[in-house]
Amino acid sequence: MRIRLPDIEEQQKIIFEQSTKEAINQLNDNLNAPVLSGPTEIIGCEHSNKHLLRKHEGWEAPHPDLVGAYFRNFQDHFAEYNSDKKIANLLGLSSDRRIREFKQGIRKVPFDIWRKFLIITGRAPQDIIQVKCFISG
Repeated sequence: MRIRLPDIEEQQKIIFEQSTKEAINQLNDNLNAPVLSGPTEIIGCEHSNKHLLRKHEGWEAPHPDLVGAYFRNFQDHFAEYNSDKKIANLLGLSSDRRIREFKQGIRKVPFDIWRKFLIITGRAPQDIIQVKCFISG
């Protein structure tokens, strides 16, 4: 009995196609995420909205007051993220200490971590990158 296995390039293409289909399904599901109220503690605050921009648009790290308000608001809506450790895990950080440092202003939130949080909370769209070609080998 012979079992034909696809070569590496064909396997990679199959994996790419499956991953792309899963991503499309997730993007479609994202359109049905619930709409929840935002933090009331920062209404009328004097902070700029540059924390909502992309790097090339002039992004600036959010003020610690905004970080704390956004995180607390998220935690108010999602009990499963009711600790700094759980927020850290959600954002791919190994320590909840980093979350506390962001909220206290000891450290500025890096763009990639903040962008991920903005995407999770529907404040920013996901960037989809065009595939120009498939390179063999």
